[in-house]
Amino acid sequence: MSERDEAGASADGPLWGGRFAKPPAPEAEALSKSLRFDVRLAPQDVEASVAHVRALEDAGVLTGDEAAALEKALREVGEDVAAGRVAPHPADEDVHSAIEREVTDRLGDLGAKLHAGRSRNDLVATDLRLWLLAAGGRIGEGVARLIRALVAQARDHAGTVMPGITHGRPAQAVTLGHHLLAHAWALLRDLERMDEWAARTSVSPLGAGALAASTLGLDPDASAARLGFARAFDNSLDAVSDRDFAQEFLAGTAIAGTHLSRLAADVIRWTDESLGWAALDEAYATGSSMMPQKRNPDVAELVRAKAGRLAGHFVAVSSVLAGLPLGYHRDLQEDKEPLFDGADTLEAALAALAGCVETLRFDASALRRAADAEALYATDLAEEMVKGGVPFRQAHWRIGELLRRLDSEGRSLRDLAPEEWLHVGLADGSRLLDPDRSVRARSMPGGPSPQSVLAQADAVEAALAAKRSPAD
Repeated sequence: MSERDEAGASADGPLWGGRFAKPPAPEAEALSKSLRFDVRLAPQDVEASVAHVRALEDAGVLTGDEAAALEKALREVGEDVAAGRVAPHPADEDVHSAIEREVTDRLGDLGAKLHAGRSRNDLVATDLRLWLLAAGGRIGEGVARLIRALVAQARDHAGTVMPGITHGRPAQAVTLGHHLLAHAWALLRDLERMDEWAARTSVSPLGAGALAASTLGLDPDASAARLGFARAFDNSLDAVSDRDFAQEFLAGTAIAGTHLSRLAADVIRWTDESLGWAALDEAYATGSSMMPQKRNPDVAELVRAKAGRLAGHFVAVSSVLAGLPLGYHRDLQEDKEPLFDGADTLEAALAALAGCVETLRFDASALRRAADAEALYATDLAEEMVKGGVPFRQAHWRIGELLRRLDSEGRSLRDLAPEEWLHVGLADGSRLLDPDRSVRARSMPGGPSPQSVLAQADAVEAALAAKRSPAD
């Protein structure tokens, strides 16, 4: 038997094969392998392995020359994997064993020293945190782009009146800028959640080993610093056992996906030709294979649907984790595909929806015509009576009774003569049936007036700039 076989690093079997007299059954091996999807962790695995090599050097397990040779081989393997020059071997269960095998094939016994003091348990947790932190950064930039698109449109339409909706029905007059910024504020909270998640996730598990750390004198703090983590783990068992960082990431993507779906639903409604409130740029619409006239909002429809997919990933990982005892269990392998797909899905949805919003063309005249519906100003009438001392419930009843009577007579509020307004208790109710007056009257912070919309736009931009400053 060769020295490499004795070390358990033979290319003909798994890295853990020394304890076993027979190889895994083909069907068991097929179920266990994760290389087809966790190969995405190769860059992170190389960086984590380099940090571990330097920790072994600091601990005196490796000489400086040995550490340098291992780092060189690791980086070369990483480059070869990225370029597609490394082919999977039947013995490779996952990206970690594939990279270690490649290094050992190139360096022989020196490569077999790489895994001293570490486990795939702390390695995979380290790799996954690194990958997710990078993905979270990209998602954050995608959210920021969409927020900027919404703010730009809101500034252009700070005074564009439109019907505000409750229960899917016209309710009160608002401005388009106000409506758009409602989406921007929600997305800003998504950005806050992602930043807070990143702070909690920036903890290095490297050095925790399988569950009880190592006797080799490794320094987890030094490894954490080398990898750019904020700090090292507090408890080695917790470091390899928990996936709350993964669960929280998926919770954040699910919430963000919900916000995107609601914005997409508005885009779909606004661009409905029967309303004519907005038009999609052709780059974000598709046609029909049968009906030549169609301009379908497929991008918005797909974004709307992705919310269910993202929520499903959160449920899937939460179900894997529920009731799982402490310690590493192979169940945790099931976290990666939902995480990878969740990040990919949200990134793609953000980019597509941002482009859609950036190129939306709103028809201010059509929105104004919709805002002329007099029922939108029933609350304005009731509140005008309140200003005159009428209790709100009485004012509410009077206006409701007036609308019921006019409806039965086939008339509208604009048909009322001055004496009829006086009979209701208003000196001149007709002046209140004006969308511009109505939104200007709601000038408090957070309201729909043009002044308030511009103030909100400034506030959103300031918050976004603070979160995306170079210091961060």
